[in-house]
Amino acid sequence: MDKKIINNAISAYFWLGFLLLLPSKKENINNIFVKKHSKTAVFIHFLMFLNYLIFINYKLLWWYSLFWFYLNHVIATTIFLWLFWAILYWVYKASLGDDLLISDLAQKTKAKNLVELKNSNLNQEWIFTIILSLIPIIWFTLRGRFYNYKSNILENNIKFNLIFTLIISIVFLFSFENIWFLFLLIYFIFIWFYSVMIITKKEVINFKLEKIKTFKELYILFLTTIKYIKNYFTNNFKIFQIILDETLNKFNENKLKDKEMLSSLEDWKIKKIFYYIPIINLISFIDINSKNKFHVENWFIITVLFILILIFKLNIYLLFLLFLISFSIWYFEKKDYKIYFLYDIYAIFKFIFLKVFWFWKKWVSLKNKKNEITFEIEK
Repeated sequence: MDKKIINNAISAYFWLGFLLLLPSKKENINNIFVKKHSKTAVFIHFLMFLNYLIFINYKLLWWYSLFWFYLNHVIATTIFLWLFWAILYWVYKASLGDDLLISDLAQKTKAKNLVELKNSNLNQEWIFTIILSLIPIIWFTLRGRFYNYKSNILENNIKFNLIFTLIISIVFLFSFENIWFLFLLIYFIFIWFYSVMIITKKEVINFKLEKIKTFKELYILFLTTIKYIKNYFTNNFKIFQIILDETLNKFNENKLKDKEMLSSLEDWKIKKIFYYIPIINLISFIDINSKNKFHVENWFIITVLFILILIFKLNIYLLFLLFLISFSIWYFEKKDYKIYFLYDIYAIFKFIFLKVFWFWKKWVSLKNKKNEITFEIEK
């Protein structure tokens, strides 16, 4: 290969990549080999700039320190050194005349185990569905329509969407408005390019997130862990997998019982739109003995959290309440749905309240008996 072409490819890694991507009449610049390395160089330099912007300029995570080093400096330095190594590696490959694409970075870092590109023959409805599955909050309210579709791509998109939305929300929670907006902008740019790719090339991205647990799986693991610890201290030890299987079977049995119980109840009277609005949804208690019994209780939990947030002036946490509202809309057609973890806390308080109310009622009854006055008529 011509030495000038190789030198141009190498120079791309010294902050000249963007210039080499501009149209040129020179054959040594307008060359596929140079263009490929220029794209890679621009991508790495963009990551360096992003690293500086987030951890140095906006000082994300600056409040944590390791010995006398701030965590944001440690992370920024680590990422910078890794990217610097990547530049040296690509410079070396360019000097040998080897083509090296951005996709090779995934192979070197084993990122290919997390992301997979697939060809598809999706119709317009499913293309639009997959695009929507990546949009924060909105998709969580639409998920119920496709609950029975067992699609790995759809399921993994939802997990990716939820993880990224939580990250953005946490950054927003700590008042990093600029970083929050930057992350959101990058995410929507990604969705835009992904939409173009899936529409024009019929290629879909499969985020391999099967190992990340759903809320249901986390809930069952939590119950299993509690039982595992309890059994250990009560000299009734069982291996974790046995308890996990027992917990899962018990969970499924309870679900069947809940469905049978709900099927025997009357239909609901309140329109479901009134379930979705905190405080206003208290009128849904009219349906407490209907097929929407659990949803009435779910929305009561959301209303209580909403009131507590307002009382303690934690308005910024309303953003996380939006997740619960979205999930509850998502599961509205599943009448046996209970908000994982929170419903158990509610059930405990409900049990305590009913017990206290029963004792109070009994005490009042006994007190009234003691206060009875007997009159005798003298002869």
